[in-house]
Amino acid sequence: MEIEEIAAQNPWWRTKGWEREDRHLKRLEKYRYIYHREGYIPKKRGVIIVYGPRQVGKTTSIKKAISKIAAGEKTTDILYLNGEMIRDRFELNSVVRIVAGLYKSTHIFIDEVSAVKEWERAIKALVDDGIFEEKYVVLTGSSSVNIMKGAERLPGRMAEGQYKFRYYPLSFREVANLYGIKPKTPKEAVVQVDKLNPILYKYFIHGGFIRALNALEKNGFVGEELFAIYSAWIDGELAKIKRSPETATQIMDGIANVLTNDVSWSALAKTISHPTVAEYAEILKNMFVIDYLEKSKRARIGTTKNKKVYFIDPFLYWLALFKSRKINAVGITDIDSTCAGKLAEISTYANILQYLDLKYGENDFDIRRYVRFEKERSWETDFVAKFGKKTYRIECKFGKVVKEREGVVYLTKNTLEENKVPLAVFLLFPEQSLQLLKA
Repeated sequence: MEIEEIAAQNPWWRTKGWEREDRHLKRLEKYRYIYHREGYIPKKRGVIIVYGPRQVGKTTSIKKAISKIAAGEKTTDILYLNGEMIRDRFELNSVVRIVAGLYKSTHIFIDEVSAVKEWERAIKALVDDGIFEEKYVVLTGSSSVNIMKGAERLPGRMAEGQYKFRYYPLSFREVANLYGIKPKTPKEAVVQVDKLNPILYKYFIHGGFIRALNALEKNGFVGEELFAIYSAWIDGELAKIKRSPETATQIMDGIANVLTNDVSWSALAKTISHPTVAEYAEILKNMFVIDYLEKSKRARIGTTKNKKVYFIDPFLYWLALFKSRKINAVGITDIDSTCAGKLAEISTYANILQYLDLKYGENDFDIRRYVRFEKERSWETDFVAKFGKKTYRIECKFGKVVKEREGVVYLTKNTLEENKVPLAVFLLFPEQSLQLLKA
């Protein structure tokens, strides 16, 4: 990589006010709603990895962090490299050595490092030779399987404690904050349910994807142009590993059809073999498109037993319908009662997932350690979730609760009783809101 290319990726070295010309930061000028996750990417000495789906703001967060660092330190202390512009691990190794040695860089950001084949071998050499010693090094990626396998080959070379961080779409709490609703406690949230529910219906459309949120607010719908961007992300990632976008689309459509029900892999796409469905499901999971729960937390990896499969964000439900050519746009009026029930359950899953991940701070977090579902012949429990020492049985009932069961918490549209909590309040405070039931 030529020095001109490196300098072009690091405009703060030579230009004040570089933010005004930065491609990622300039895009924010078009948006009415902007969210900066201050502190979401922790600052700690050593090498850390931040990974999550594309188009959720990882690069923008990095650029925001760089802007803040550059205001207080020498600008040449900061090195940013785009992994998609790096030819191979040898070039990665060489560029970091030369630039970090020349400028004594103390803050190093390597964005989309997973695009560099065998990136971990370059990082290993740099750590072993002391290039990263006492430095703040952030690696980002969009494929959890690539990041996981790479990190496994770097024992003892990452930052102490937690060094792998998932970067999810915005939580409902973050979305509500964007819309100006910022309750500090569940009790404060309860008295604002009338304001929260309209936001919840918007969240059912755009989820935690900031571009979709701004599109809905600007146009009153999310349309083909935006769906095509996110569809290209999925198809592009599949192409990199030589997998069929059409097969993935069939599976995503099958998931959309069976949402809220437990299902076998073979039932998701009956024209596709069971092993192929299982393989693609794991790929989509690694891409942060879907995830799933087991009936038993002791279920073996790869078990053929039924699972409950969820998109990790409500917006991805609509993306699945777009990819299968069932919609070309979506707005609030497209949400009927049945659809609302599905989206309520997706939202519950997504926000429990994020909450527990942040709560426990584990490198290899897996929600199935803490959450499962139950099903017997005459009843089903959507989520059996362990929050600390206490386990709760939780059911989403966005419509009418017909038959109640003892020991079950019902997430409703707007009812607070001894066994019921409004869904919007729960999504804001997934653990604290359950303590309202004691009152």
